[in-house]
Amino acid sequence: MDRNESDSLVALEYLMDEFFNPGTSNSRKHEIEQQLSSFKYLPQFWKLCLYFITNTSSQYVTMFALSTLESVINQQWANTDWPFREELKNTLYNYLIEKGNSAPHFVRGKYAKLLVAIAKQDWPSHYPNFFNNLLELLKTEPNQLIGLILLRTTSEELMGLHTSFENGRKDEVTRLLHEYIPIVFDSLNMILENLGSKPRHTATATPPPSPTHPSCAPSLPQQLVTTATFKPDSKVLNKEALETVQHLFTWVQINQIPPSIIKAIFNFTNISSYAQDDHDMCVLAMSTINELLYRKCTPPGSQEFFTQLYYYTIELLRDITNSRIDTLDPIFVEKLSELLILLVEQHLWRLEMEPRFSALEFLSLLYQLTVQLPSVQCYLRCLNVWAVFFKQTKPQKSQKYLEAFLGLLTALLKKIQFSSNGNQLRLIDNVETNDDNETEWQIFLKTSLEIISMVAEYAPLETLNVILIPWKTCYDIYQRIETIVDHQNCSLNCELAESERLSYIITDFSSLTQTLARLSPIFFDQEAEEVTNVSTPMVNNLIEKLLESASLATSIRFYSLKTNNPRLTDCFIDNHSQLLAALKTYLIWITRNDKVAVENLKLIVDITLPVIHSAVPVKVSNSAAHLLLALSNLTCAPNLMLLADVAQFINVAPNLKFRDNQTTFVTYSAITNLLLKPWPDCSLDSANHRNYLTGVFFDGLTWTFRDLSSSDNENRVRQVVEGVLPALSHIVDFSKDLPMASKKKLFLAIKSTIEHAVILFPAYAKNSEISTFVLIFFLNVLRVLQQQLGVDGTKNAVQVFLDVAVKEQEAGNFLDKLLQIFQLVIEAPGSSYKNFLAGILQLCMDNVYPFLLSHGTEKTDAFMALLTLLHSILLHRWQYFYSSQVRLGYSPVYSETEGDAPEPIQLMAVLQVFGQALLQQDINIFKLSLASLEDLNAKWKLYHNVLFRYNGLSKYLTVLVQTLIDKSQSLLSEDIQVAIYNMATVNFDYFFATFLPGFLRGIDAITDQQREVLLTNFMQNHDKDMPTFVQHLRIFVNDIHHFRLCSMPSGFV
Repeated sequence: MDRNESDSLVALEYLMDEFFNPGTSNSRKHEIEQQLSSFKYLPQFWKLCLYFITNTSSQYVTMFALSTLESVINQQWANTDWPFREELKNTLYNYLIEKGNSAPHFVRGKYAKLLVAIAKQDWPSHYPNFFNNLLELLKTEPNQLIGLILLRTTSEELMGLHTSFENGRKDEVTRLLHEYIPIVFDSLNMILENLGSKPRHTATATPPPSPTHPSCAPSLPQQLVTTATFKPDSKVLNKEALETVQHLFTWVQINQIPPSIIKAIFNFTNISSYAQDDHDMCVLAMSTINELLYRKCTPPGSQEFFTQLYYYTIELLRDITNSRIDTLDPIFVEKLSELLILLVEQHLWRLEMEPRFSALEFLSLLYQLTVQLPSVQCYLRCLNVWAVFFKQTKPQKSQKYLEAFLGLLTALLKKIQFSSNGNQLRLIDNVETNDDNETEWQIFLKTSLEIISMVAEYAPLETLNVILIPWKTCYDIYQRIETIVDHQNCSLNCELAESERLSYIITDFSSLTQTLARLSPIFFDQEAEEVTNVSTPMVNNLIEKLLESASLATSIRFYSLKTNNPRLTDCFIDNHSQLLAALKTYLIWITRNDKVAVENLKLIVDITLPVIHSAVPVKVSNSAAHLLLALSNLTCAPNLMLLADVAQFINVAPNLKFRDNQTTFVTYSAITNLLLKPWPDCSLDSANHRNYLTGVFFDGLTWTFRDLSSSDNENRVRQVVEGVLPALSHIVDFSKDLPMASKKKLFLAIKSTIEHAVILFPAYAKNSEISTFVLIFFLNVLRVLQQQLGVDGTKNAVQVFLDVAVKEQEAGNFLDKLLQIFQLVIEAPGSSYKNFLAGILQLCMDNVYPFLLSHGTEKTDAFMALLTLLHSILLHRWQYFYSSQVRLGYSPVYSETEGDAPEPIQLMAVLQVFGQALLQQDINIFKLSLASLEDLNAKWKLYHNVLFRYNGLSKYLTVLVQTLIDKSQSLLSEDIQVAIYNMATVNFDYFFATFLPGFLRGIDAITDQQREVLLTNFMQNHDKDMPTFVQHLRIFVNDIHHFRLCSMPSGFV
């Protein structure tokens, strides 16, 4: 590149145009990048950049030159000669004044950022007029946009969360900015008021009735205004003003914010004032207001400020509910709901102490907003506000809100029923699911039911009465459906229009049934005896009808009938599922009378068992399985075993095929309860009957697996293993809380299966799927049944696993599970671990650790399992490494002299694994290693251990301090700082006198003088309490960053 300025500019423009040309190949772009990088090493290259920005018309060249100058300012400013610094400041400032308004936003933003970067280092000592210039720009209308951009950039760069300064500079900048804030807000207030003084249009819409006055519309003031929109240029200015204020709100003290600026911002939130394309401005204004409340800061004396903010919000709600509410932007509603939630959460209790405050007025406006908003998304936002209000309402104050709550209840019930809100509900999607596997309809209904349940907490009987009215209407129709069933042809006799109407009725029945199920806990509340007594007749009647409906659904199987409306079939499936789920929630009530319980149990079994199999839709069979599980947990469950249908079901259950694993697991959990759960006063005949059924069930479940041999086809083995072991693993895990007698019965039932799994493992260890299933199964056996398995059983199994792991050097596919098994063996009580510890350590250090070092990035789970295992060994079996010392009478924790220290090489080798983990980039591995070291120090005084002090302490300190400097694990900074402090406490004199000087000598890119300053600053604050030490450590790290930037050689970027 020619050093002549004009030639260099021409060459650069050519290169930049070529680089951004779509036809340029990637290889050529790489060559251009190398040429551009070489430019930065030319002598006085920053002067060329200055020439470029003043003489080019290419935006590419301008941005390249500005970016290069930015690196000079940030990294070499202190070493740049004074004339150039002055020239650059003047050039940047003059450009913004002369061309900033017409320049592309990214160009003027870059110019502003460079000017602020200079101020960050020079203001006020070497750039005293920086902020005064900025204030002058805000006062003159033609320059206000530039002034706002500079002000926002100043706020972001000087007061942002990630802004770093050298020691003491942050405090100076903060103090200076706070001094200017009153003047700044005066200027911003003037700008916002000028922008906001615009005509408005007429709004005459009539709101719906409020929840407290359902029969008449509230008297709210009507505003007569005329329509207008922002001028394009004023929209840009307004946007910049609001964004600037928004960032100032992140750090300015509340008592420095004048109420007038809040009022000015609220002027831009009134939707009725603007045309539809101004929604983005309203959203930005809402975001600006919310920024104040995100801070959750309420200093003394600020109550009046937040009270005034609340009344501005009320005015906004009035404006919205009297305006074009159907055109509200969903993002605006999101921001509005955030504002309301934050106000209620943080300030409701303060507002209630205000004489002028009326919660009913607030609820009335919120009610209108809730029922008027047309979109589901906006409706759900409003419900979030109601939820927060309910949570903040104290029981003693609920009575005065009761009428409003019941009004909301009526509105929500209408909202969720097709009979009253069909037009909106038909548009709600019930097919596509989100990341939580929920459809829009499910979210809509679930959220609505949660609010209804909150109303029921305050008015249970009234809520039950209101819901039962439409539910009974749907129930009556549901009972009559049998009359139109053609049993001979397995079909429904109804026209398409009639089936469509029927589908909506069934959906309402399902929704209302789900609502009643959600309320069931309220009527079982022992502390609300009066509610339980009064509701008993209603609940008994409800249960009777639920049983009738579920019995009808199981006997007729509506979902299997042929119909001309597929949607009707889906509705029958969902309703059947909800009826079973509702019975589950009312089981306690159903079975509380012993005589009635036996009759009801037989009925519920007849309702449930016939639909737990693969020929039934998943949703129905899954609900039935959960109902069976709930039955098996009841105190009256022994009566179930008296029923022949139950015994027959247990016999055939292993052979039933279910459509999903969840139904399988839930069904087997219920059977496990029936077979293994302890029952008081169980007769000998009953016990023998249970034992027989236990043997039959587990034999039926496992015989195909026990029939496998080491020579079987691998595909067949995989299919059998996949079908048996996950279910058996689930049963074992489900039994973890059962008493020892039950676990013994389970172990005896599956003992042969456990032994066979160990026998088969070596033959199929290379098959990742088979080996994983076996190891997961054995892992659960060890967690739950290790005591029953015994020392010999554990020893035999672990020895097999060890032999396979040593033989299969590349057994990374099952390594994490294997290491978890070893961990359980190590942690088991007693001395059985001694049989395995030496072999496990040898395997870990000779095979697993080297393998993971070469495959660490691919095997993070296995690396974490290894760290967890080694941590467990050190935590629980520390004495193993010091057994000779213990026999000699020494402490197993640490010795004070080097001569007394043993030389357990294995211990240092294990600790080296944790050190290596701290060098990994994976944050989870780093975090686990650091937490393990801290835990070992808390338990065994690891950092004080003489071996660690002399062989590892300085290495660990170096790694941790360097990690802070490199910011490679910035999310764990606080944990790292605490660990450094704990290591330093071993010997503060060593830390300050030996470690720190040695560490600083190893830091490159800083001068000896800077090293001396760093050392002196840290040592003069030789405090030993953690908060002070950590604070000075942070300053030490920040100062290193600063000195490195200042010491970078000329031309280095």
